[in-house]
Amino acid sequence: MKSILTVTLNPAFDLHLSLDAFLPERENYAHAARTDAGGKGVNISRVLTALGVENEALLALGTENGAPFEAALRADGIRFHPFYTEGRIRENITLHPTGARETRVSLDTFSLSADTFARIGDALLAAAGSDTAIAFAGRIPRGVEKGAVVALLGSLKRAGAALYLDCNSLVAADLKAIHPTFIKPNEEEIVALYGEPIASAEDAARAALRMVADGYAERVMISLGERGAAFADAFGAITVRVPAVTPVSTIGAGDSTVAGMIAAAQKGLAREEALCFACACGTAACLTEGTAPPDALTVAEILSRVTVKR
Repeated sequence: MKSILTVTLNPAFDLHLSLDAFLPERENYAHAARTDAGGKGVNISRVLTALGVENEALLALGTENGAPFEAALRADGIRFHPFYTEGRIRENITLHPTGARETRVSLDTFSLSADTFARIGDALLAAAGSDTAIAFAGRIPRGVEKGAVVALLGSLKRAGAALYLDCNSLVAADLKAIHPTFIKPNEEEIVALYGEPIASAEDAARAALRMVADGYAERVMISLGERGAAFADAFGAITVRVPAVTPVSTIGAGDSTVAGMIAAAQKGLAREEALCFACACGTAACLTEGTAPPDALTVAEILSRVTVKR
């Protein structure tokens, strides 16, 4: 059993507004609202907690509005270790029109001091070892040099930690320098990397195998949304298909997928079982409001309908 830590340098209050339709350049009226304490690492912790997998969230919080963020985490039963910095946690607004895709507006105003980042890094390095799994997710905030993050993540990996990365601030050269345990690029990132479109699950499987061979990560999962996912490691490639669902919200589905992979590793599931479980978590998350985590019964029901192709 590994000790699981999630890292969120750039947290956010996620405000979700439900409305009948979204009309650009018009006044729009919402009929429901919910606010979640979010950020990709926090979302992963929330899902792991809902699945009964022990973990701790390490996160940066702004002094101006950190108290209500802490209260929301406690309400969700999340174990956490806050590191305070001057300023205000940002807010994201997501519009959920009935029967249409979401529209999201994300503030990019949070800044993390170098001193606070150093304290987070010290805590991670003190914990890192072969008995530790670390999920580093979300954008790198203002105030932190990307080179410092790459150096920290590389040190954590060399210390033996299983490192799960989902950070769009990192480019291909950064991934090669870190060589994480697991990454989950999307189709757009694969096209940008190799210049070849992903027209099928088989294309995604070949791209994932190529990323492993090129040294970007030990394990690569390419999410294909409602079409499922492809996965590759040193033992080969797998593709899976997921059942069709009518999504309530797709926000946080990717975080749920990463949480599913971590939970599967903690349970000792084989690679095919792990990929199926992760995809079931991501699909189940689409059936919850906002960034609410999927429940275990829904994950189990969807898992029974996930199919595998080697």
